[in-house]
Amino acid sequence: MIGLYIHIPFCEKKCGYCDFVSYPNRQERMGDYIDAVIREAENYAGETADSVFIGGGTPSFLPEGEMRRLVEGVARSIGIAPGAEFTIEANPNSLTPQKAREYAALGANRLSLGLQAVQPELLERIGRIHTYADFLRALEAAQAAGFSNISADIMYALPGQTLAQAEETARTVAALPLSHISAYALKLEKGTPMYGMKQPDEELDRAMFHGIRAILERAGFARYEISNFAKPGRECAHNIKYWTLKDYVGLGAAAHSCYQGARFSNEDRLDSYIEGMTKRGTGRITYVKRSEYDRIFEKIMLETRLTRGMELAGLPQGRKFMDCVSRLELGGLLTRQEGRIVLTNRGLDLQDGVVLDLVGSI
Repeated sequence: MIGLYIHIPFCEKKCGYCDFVSYPNRQERMGDYIDAVIREAENYAGETADSVFIGGGTPSFLPEGEMRRLVEGVARSIGIAPGAEFTIEANPNSLTPQKAREYAALGANRLSLGLQAVQPELLERIGRIHTYADFLRALEAAQAAGFSNISADIMYALPGQTLAQAEETARTVAALPLSHISAYALKLEKGTPMYGMKQPDEELDRAMFHGIRAILERAGFARYEISNFAKPGRECAHNIKYWTLKDYVGLGAAAHSCYQGARFSNEDRLDSYIEGMTKRGTGRITYVKRSEYDRIFEKIMLETRLTRGMELAGLPQGRKFMDCVSRLELGGLLTRQEGRIVLTNRGLDLQDGVVLDLVGSI
């Protein structure tokens, strides 16, 4: 079984902080793009996915009928296992009741809605084109279509955001009929319109997250990964595949794969991806066979993100490595629990540094 990711690089308007591969106002290429993705799926004919995630961009920006053509076309090559987790990302302003019903009819059983904040001035500042009222309408449409597994994304460390605003957003979403909440710190990348804007300092950034975490946990959302919280049994199975190095295949422009011992990625330019699939039957531009060191590095980097921790089995357990583990344990950054290394809350706050220490001791 594999995880299947499908990238939809189209959106109505690119947000001011967005550095993902997305193209506003390129609707004229949607049909060609879907054809290309369906063709790429043929390269994996016979595989079966037990998790599917359609992300973007804005998947819900696709017109009615196009999502059906995409999913049915891909499924002719890659089977979707009964009971598979099947997520579609949606923006509040483009998820209509009709689209929500279409997604449910296609077998989708999980929606991920991008909220980011509840304050209109913050939404406007970061370039979002929806309101909190739009989000509530989208949530209602999703529920009416039969979705009970619904996630929301919120952000903190926004320019001009206060601690009170970050906590207000968390309290508001925690009271809604949601099963999963992702809370991401805004990172402003070079080349985005918002790059260089003043953000909260490190102390306030951390206070915001600690406040959000406390609010969500009191509301019954358990933290299971650095930025992710879920009601019992509602953790995102697809993303857990990424963090535990299970095989997954990415289809579409800029999609990445970890499959059969290798990592590879596709062309990120929309027209070049379509041309590659049309003329050569592949949009792939990188391919790296993973070494044993790569596997260990990735295991440490990704599995330590999970609150359940990382199994020691499969890691080098020489003196230097185990001495490093002991130092980090004495420093209150991790604990050892039944053959696992589990980062504490403080360790999760400082996970980048913990990873560097562990990797450096291999």
